[in-house]
Amino acid sequence: MRTTLLLLLFAALFACKTRKEAPPKTDSTNLIRLVTQGCRGYCPVFSIDFRSNGSATYEGTRFVEKIGKMDFQLTQEELNKLKAEVQKTNLWQYPGNIESRIADAPYATLTAYDGGKSHPVSGSIDRPKPILELEIFLKDLAEAHGLKVKKGVNPDDPMLKLTAQVVVKLKPDINAGNWAGKFGEDIKVRLVRRVSTENNWLLAYNPAQFTEKQFIDLLKDIEGVLDATPAPKTGN
Repeated sequence: MRTTLLLLLFAALFACKTRKEAPPKTDSTNLIRLVTQGCRGYCPVFSIDFRSNGSATYEGTRFVEKIGKMDFQLTQEELNKLKAEVQKTNLWQYPGNIESRIADAPYATLTAYDGGKSHPVSGSIDRPKPILELEIFLKDLAEAHGLKVKKGVNPDDPMLKLTAQVVVKLKPDINAGNWAGKFGEDIKVRLVRRVSTENNWLLAYNPAQFTEKQFIDLLKDIEGVLDATPAPKTGN
């Protein structure tokens, strides 16, 4: 009898230790949505949905560097600031459409959510200051996560074709900006960012002009270049 009780007690203790705790639940409900519309020029057209757990979904439609969808995650600090800004602006106090007397200006809709309820507020650049400030804040968050949404892009701009990247290592005394500016009109390049404390840079080029090997070989023959290698792969 005593042996049986000990076995039952051991089994109970083992079950308690091996039982996995359920992951904490996160609130994935909609928090705020921004949708922009076109204008006569190159106004960026996109939407961003921000959720209460900090997840966000971007979708670029026209005149933006990134066409299509992309998900990103806010930091806890960013999320706290976002919730504070949404609460401070209180879109619910405004009418659904704010008339504008300015023709062909950028137009946007901000939609606030509360459970199953939502309230869109649309208008142009003459909307109340708190609404404009909230829109700017949302764009700042997107830009902080690598999305260019503040300025529209010309779809015919040749720089948009620079979608492939390599890493180039320049001599320590070389100014990267001046070096990149010496490429002629026939070969377009763009410095993306510095990738180390040394003079190493991520360099964008047009994959329709060169294969990766061809472009790396070209760079290695240029004075001032110590090395050129494929860009590290990312999960994006």
